This record gives sequence, structure tokens and C-alpha cells, in this order.
Amino acid sequence: MNRLSSIAGVEYFRDEPMARHTSLRIGGKARHFLKVHSCRALKTVVEYLKCRRMRYFVIGAGTNLLVSDRGIRQAVIQLCGGFAKMSDDGSGLICGSAVRMNRLVEKAALHGYGGVEFLAGIPGTIGGGIKGNAGAFGRSFADIVDSVSVLTPANKIRVLNHEQIGFRYRGSGIPDSKIILFARLRLLPKTRRSIRMDIARSIAYRKERQPRQWSAGSFFKNPKRCPAGKLIDVCGLKGRRVGDAQISNKHANFIINRGHATAKEVMALAAIVERKVLRKTGIRLQKEVRILK
Repeated sequence: MNRLSSIAGVEYFRDEPMARHTSLRIGGKARHFLKVHSCRALKTVVEYLKCRRMRYFVIGAGTNLLVSDRGIRQAVIQLCGGFAKMSDDGSGLICGSAVRMNRLVEKAALHGYGGVEFLAGIPGTIGGGIKGNAGAFGRSFADIVDSVSVLTPANKIRVLNHEQIGFRYRGSGIPDSKIILFARLRLLPKTRRSIRMDIARSIAYRKERQPRQWSAGSFFKNPKRCPAGKLIDVCGLKGRRVGDAQISNKHANFIINRGHATAKEVMALAAIVERKVLRKTGIRLQKEVRILK
């Protein structure tokens, strides 16, 4: 893998602890971890890995992600540098996929663009948010994304319009084989005072209702009939623990790391939740958090 470390625009790390790169602070080592700063460098990296038939996985801020305690053999790519930049095209913002959501919210407010206030306080990056169609308060990325550019499996850059993205509830039609590079967001002018008020309300709501400990955000998707947190709560599972993994007493759809939780403990606790909710309500919960082995 010395060739990877010599590519311009790439930082290469061998046996990198993934606990450093996930919001749960859990995960074994990634055999190959690469920080990639440009499209040119990314295309070189992808071509190199493909030639050696090596699988790879792209992460953003490591939110909504649970990494196995045993670590992962596939290469992990984290976009940064040029992918963390934004620009104003006069009617919206063009954002790199590595832009943090809170930075997007601040940039939009500075330029007098409304429409992204619902993202205030949500951790993660634009790329991950688009892929998982992150949202809150009845809004999601599907409401603001005009188009995205992706790197295809053929190592070509392609622009997908809104319909081609295939947004759905907490998901999209963009497969792991396509890497989100940039996105154009369609936003509307709004007074800065109004934007700031909406941002403050969003942040206050999250501080009041969501735990501050290490977590991966909402662990399960909300079924149509009832929010997952309410289903877990009515099963009397708030505060339930397996080792250092615990169902938050503040919000039942958050599994928190009390300090030394393992992925095995988190998965065991999630299995208890799934089993008890199914038995009591007849509803089969689906994980929103991605499992990386």
C-alpha cells in the first residue's frame, strides 16, 4: 500500500482505529484508511483499489455508523479538503460532500438562504445526509437538493438530477458503488432574523429531547404507524443496558455509549429492542444505523 501513500492529495493510515472516526466512538481498526482531498486523487485511489480487487467504503463524519469490534479489511475512504468547500451560485449553494451540516446551516444563514434550518444541530456531512435522506420536522434533503455529482463505478463523474437520486424515507437510490462528490442545493431567500430564530428553535428542541452522550443518532427508522422511540418506550426499555451500551433515558431511539461500549454490546441491545417491540406491538423495526464489518 506504499503506492497509496505516495498519491498527491492522499493521506494514508495503516490499521487506523475506527473509534476515532465514528460518533459512537466504537470500532476496531481499518486496515487501510485514506483521507482524500481532491477528485483527481479520488479517481487515482479508486482505480488503484479496483485493479487490486479491493473493496472500499466511503465515510463522512462517522455518524449513523456502527463499526465491528474486529475492524474492517476493506479500505475506508474519507473525503476532505476540496470536498469540504461551498460556493454561492446566485440561487443556491454548491457544497462538497464533506461539508458538515452545521457549516451548511451557518453558510446559508450568512447568505440569506432559507430552507436548511431543520438541519441545525444534526451531526454529519452533506454526502451522508443526501445518501440517507436525513431530515427532521417533516423536512429532509429531498426538499432541498437540486442535483448531485457522483463518481461512478467506471470512475467517471456523472451529474444526477433530483429524480435520478431516487429519494425515499431515510434513503436514496444512490448505491455504495457511487461516491457523492458535490451537491447543488435549491434554496430560497429569507430574512436573516427569521433564519436565526428557526435555527435557535431547532437546536433548542434537540438539546431538550436528545442525549448528549456518544451515539449514532436515531438507531431505528420510524415505522409509519408510530415513532420508533415511542414504541421502544412503551416496551419499558428506556435505560436498558448491555455492558456500556444503553438505551437513552432521554430518547428511547438513541443507543448511547457510556464510555467503553463495544459493537457487540450495541448489537445485543438492539436485538433486545427488536424482539420486545415485535412481541408487544407486532411491528418489526428496521435499523437506520449502518453496520460496517
